[in-house]
Amino acid sequence: MGDAASREVLDAVLASVEGNPLFLEERLTSLLETRALVREQGVWRISATAGQQVPQALERLVRSRVDRLSPAARDAVRPASVLGTEFGFSLLTAVCTADEPLGPALAELCAKDLLQEVAQHPEPVYRFRHALIQEATYNGLLRAERRLLHGRAAWALEAASQGRLGEVAAVLGRHFAAAGEAARALRYFEMAGDHATAAFANDEAVSSYRSALAIAADTMTDAAVDLQAKLANVLWRTGRRGQAREAFASALRLADSGDTLRRAHLQTRLGRLEAADLRHEAAAAAFDAAEALLGPDPGEQDAATAEEWLEMMVDGRAALYTMRGEPEPALATLDAVRPVLEARGSPARKYSFYVHLGMARIMRNRYRVDEADIATMRESLAAAAQGDEEKDVGYATFFLGWVWWLHGDLAAAREHMERALTMAERIGESALLGHSLLGLTLTALRRHDTEAVRALAPQVMAAAGDMADAEYLAAAKACLSWLAWQDRRPHDVITLSGEIAELMAGTARLGFYHGLVHLWPLIAVHLEAGHVAAAVAVSREIPQYAQYSQWLPGDLELTLEEACQAWDQGQPGLAADRLAAAVALARDLNYC
Repeated sequence: MGDAASREVLDAVLASVEGNPLFLEERLTSLLETRALVREQGVWRISATAGQQVPQALERLVRSRVDRLSPAARDAVRPASVLGTEFGFSLLTAVCTADEPLGPALAELCAKDLLQEVAQHPEPVYRFRHALIQEATYNGLLRAERRLLHGRAAWALEAASQGRLGEVAAVLGRHFAAAGEAARALRYFEMAGDHATAAFANDEAVSSYRSALAIAADTMTDAAVDLQAKLANVLWRTGRRGQAREAFASALRLADSGDTLRRAHLQTRLGRLEAADLRHEAAAAAFDAAEALLGPDPGEQDAATAEEWLEMMVDGRAALYTMRGEPEPALATLDAVRPVLEARGSPARKYSFYVHLGMARIMRNRYRVDEADIATMRESLAAAAQGDEEKDVGYATFFLGWVWWLHGDLAAAREHMERALTMAERIGESALLGHSLLGLTLTALRRHDTEAVRALAPQVMAAAGDMADAEYLAAAKACLSWLAWQDRRPHDVITLSGEIAELMAGTARLGFYHGLVHLWPLIAVHLEAGHVAAAVAVSREIPQYAQYSQWLPGDLELTLEEACQAWDQGQPGLAADRLAAAVALARDLNYC
């Protein structure tokens, strides 16, 4: 196939062959004969409908080998194929009905190279010599025989796994589903999804929830609503926000109109997702719908309703205000919920409250941080630690690092962001991962650690693909612009600065983005090229960014004003000198 095949094509061709040359040849032949693999304009392409079915020639080959076995070996290998590619002796014994011992049959299967023994303790464990052998044997079973054998396997495995059902729940779900035991299959698929979610095995959780939904979708509406909500949360965690939105919408369509608390919860979660995607109007509409369902006087209602109202107000409305760069209404919202929060709020809600309180105060003060702000973020981390969500601890750790960064304590900032990054990698929380990487990059930039920025920048840009956030991408490109300045690549500085300006056009929320990171290098590049007018034009943008993203020390602000005045008075040389002094001062102050 040469260089004309993509990784996707190679994966499809190599699927299931496990290095066997004959199986590879037959798999490739099958894909070509069914036109699942075609060459178009000199490039090999794989059809979206191409499955991983066993090629017919291999099925005939395997079945002929099975037919030549002794009756006892045939009676063992057929039930074994129901158990998967690997199985234990005790489970096979429970599925088989033969009166004779299985030992001789298994010995024959190993001798014929259909099985191999892979473990002996605490019991013998066998594995099919090749996955295609197991699949071909399984495909040869009649439907009624499969159903019977899956049922035996399910009941036997359930009985043998008491006390550790979560570990084998996915396998139990598959067996019970194939046995026609829908309710039990649903129970175990959901259990498998919950177990995987708790272990941050996110892809396994998504697979299990979707398997459960395939059973519940038509007849078990209540179960389907809960499953869609659980699926949405895992998809959101891993940055698949479009799919998460669809799952929340499906849950809302299925939810009983009379179940106001559940519908309010779904509306709040959907609103939070919309806010994360910067769809502010859709987010506000979802919060309005949730509030209408929850009713007035939340402090007088039951604990569950009060908790939902707090999430809607704190993680919903207050967070939306800060995302839109509106600290005053955010602070007013938080002030209104404080009595209910202090009386009835959970650790999760208190964690969020203190995060948004600190962010709104800092934003109102143009990102000047004092000891009270640091104390507020510490309260957030303490509240998160009292809860049962490691994700909350990760975000609280990150935000405390961010506040240290704004305060200028770069060692503390780096320490907390590295902790947050470690947690993000472990739990698969894509947004936390991206922000932690960006925070570490900006921290390295302010330390003038060029090599650290160079090492982190590709990771930040890779994370930007999952973030779908113009602000984040602008910040990532700002780091690249600074790096281009250090590497004396003026053209790249100018190009990246133009891209950043385009990304940030009309964006009111500057939040974490340190809007001046790319402007100082841009001024320096224009000065080095003798383009004083362009440098002055850029310097006039700094107060615009500073209005939203940071405050400038008086001497730096004064130096910029002197440069602009000199230019306006027809003194380009003095303007250039003052701008050069401003860039040097900004670097001394760790702005660039």
